[in-house]
Amino acid sequence: MKSRKKLLSLSAAAVLSLSLAGQSFAATSTFTDLEQVAAKDKIISLQSQGLVSGVSSDLFQPDAALTASQGVQMIVKALGLNLNAINFFKAPQATDYFAKANNDAWYAQSLIIAANNDLKLDTELDPNQKWTKEMFTKELLIALDGHNIMHMMKLPPIAIKDKDDITLDALGAIQAAIYKGITTLDADGNFHPQADITRAQAAEMIYNSLKYIHPATGQISTPDSTGDVPRNGQSQPMIPADGQTGQVKADSNVYENTQYGFRFTLPNSWKGYTIVTDKWEGLSVSDTQAANVVESGAKISIRHPEWTSEQPRQDIPILVFTVDQWNELQQDKFHIGAAPIGPSELVRNDKYVFALPARYNFAYPEGYQEVEDILKSNPIQPIS
Repeated sequence: MKSRKKLLSLSAAAVLSLSLAGQSFAATSTFTDLEQVAAKDKIISLQSQGLVSGVSSDLFQPDAALTASQGVQMIVKALGLNLNAINFFKAPQATDYFAKANNDAWYAQSLIIAANNDLKLDTELDPNQKWTKEMFTKELLIALDGHNIMHMMKLPPIAIKDKDDITLDALGAIQAAIYKGITTLDADGNFHPQADITRAQAAEMIYNSLKYIHPATGQISTPDSTGDVPRNGQSQPMIPADGQTGQVKADSNVYENTQYGFRFTLPNSWKGYTIVTDKWEGLSVSDTQAANVVESGAKISIRHPEWTSEQPRQDIPILVFTVDQWNELQQDKFHIGAAPIGPSELVRNDKYVFALPARYNFAYPEGYQEVEDILKSNPIQPIS
């Protein structure tokens, strides 16, 4: 598995703080100007996670037009981008990448991060320029696609009444954003691509993007005396009856799943790990049924004991397929997720194939390199 580290020479941590400055305020209080805003709850949720900032500690200015610098910062924060894996010969400046930037401005660090994380921004970007709905949607979808989060797959045609107002190179991104529920048309079927996008509209798109990338998990199921998550009174270790997420906490550093038949050996530092259960969904590849779920199965994630919602770490995700499902996936009869490549097989037994999701570590969270090293040691073995 390839690491994305770039080897230069001077530690980025030594030359610049990675916290976004200027308009970045701690979410110590809820914004006071959201009462009439439809996306109020979404904005507050993003604020509580430190993913959006106001123009002051208590004002968000939801109806103000979004500037390019504000839009870039939203995208950088949403994708969790940083400079942790990059070393520099000299301290980077925003003007190294964007001639119209101000190196002393609040947005300088977010521009540097964006430029070093392959966001395809124009070098002539004016940080103070107001972004239209088309501009923000295009940049957001390009960023998601560029980090293998949302591959621009072939989509069914979407009727947009004001399609002629959309620039040709932005049309694909806008159609994908509509199709994935990241943005919507108005009641008349118009997108208004050339209208300035407001800060509230942009924040809502960020929220919807994260919801698409990380579908909400359900209730936590309580394990029974065997350590398995019960379903309908029976000992069934993975998917709870309602398909929602269950969790099992383990004191050993060996996870054994008797329902599907595999054993996963972890380093001693993972003792006390948690098992988080969910499901994968396979979508039809037909244009006319693109949103139809045609297959599904268990997704089992092994979570590091130091994982917290405030400081998440890289999970070890395992997708469980029947052998027939796996064969159909290889024959392109359905697809999983938006990545351009499919899952990779880890091991199999007579009934099931256990696979690693494509681009599982797209955001490179804390511990991703450790997980890569664990997976290189062939830790998963089939059991009868």
